[in-house]
This record gives sequence, structure tokens and C-alpha cells, in this order.
Amino acid sequence: MGKIILNLAISLDGYIADESGGVDWLNDFLNPEEDYGMQAFFEQCGTAIMGAKTYEQTLSFNYWYGNMEGIVFTSRELPLLEGKSVQFIEGDPTETVRYLKEKTKDSWLVGGASLIAQFINNNLLDELIITIVPRLLGKGIALCPELGEIQKLNLQETKSYTDGVVQLKYNF
Repeated sequence: MGKIILNLAISLDGYIADESGGVDWLNDFLNPEEDYGMQAFFEQCGTAIMGAKTYEQTLSFNYWYGNMEGIVFTSRELPLLEGKSVQFIEGDPTETVRYLKEKTKDSWLVGGASLIAQFINNNLLDELIITIVPRLLGKGIALCPELGEIQKLNLQETKSYTDGVVQLKYNF
């Protein structure tokens, strides 16, 4: 049975992107010698789940997440990434999550903030992997600006890296 896993990088002050939605502040940490476990994570996951803005950002990078299928929650018409299997879904993610949990591979909730809040508020996440990058942005898009209630998480694992990055793995 597959899990739904939120795995993302945040600044030390809790932002997943700058005010314009950009993630250029992560560029100093794109290191071919250290991928912070992402290649293994990509192999573990069969589906990448995201909102429309995250998908548009992915298109701007001209990049996709390994061999994963894509599910994009949107009410807008968006271009299809050529050569990739991407579904566009509107509305409540609950039924989609039930379907994904029946798969053998895990699914990765990539972002954005509103979709993350929906998943947390509706108890749709199984794990949360947060990679804290030693940068202070001061403002931007917060990890969870729309939570309905306080959430208690259980720490499963911690890793620290020589460049000051810390990775925390929780389950709900």
C-alpha cells in the first residue's frame, strides 16, 4: 500500500518559496555530490502530486521527476508536459488519495502551500520530510499558512549534512 509523502525544502524561517514563488535561494544547495536522498526518494515514488503554480514552475524548469506520473490539482487549463503522463484534476483530493494509496509505490506531494494545507487538514498525508536549508528569507510563501488546527507529528528520523542542511522525517 502506497503512502502519501510531503517532501520539500524550507528556509530556516519556514518558507517554501520567495514572495514570487521562486526557489532560486536553493541554488547553492544543488550539489552533484549530495542529493539529500532525493534520487532514492524518486525511485520510491510513482506519482508526483502538485498544484497548478507548482506545475507551472516545473514547466519553467523544463524538468520532470524521474519516471513518475503526475497529478495536478487545478481549475485552469494548463499545457501538458510532452512525453509525460500528467492528469489534471479539479476539486477535493480525497478520492484521488484513496486511489493512490492502493498503488504499490508511494506518492510525493510536491507542493504548493494551499494544496499542502488541504492534505494536512483532511488527514491525507502519511509522512512529512522537511529539509531545512540554512537560509533566512524573511518573507515568502510559508509552509502551512492555512492550517485548520494544530497538528501533532511523530519524529521518525533526523539527518544532518556538512553544509548545514538538516532533514527531519515525521509521520502523522
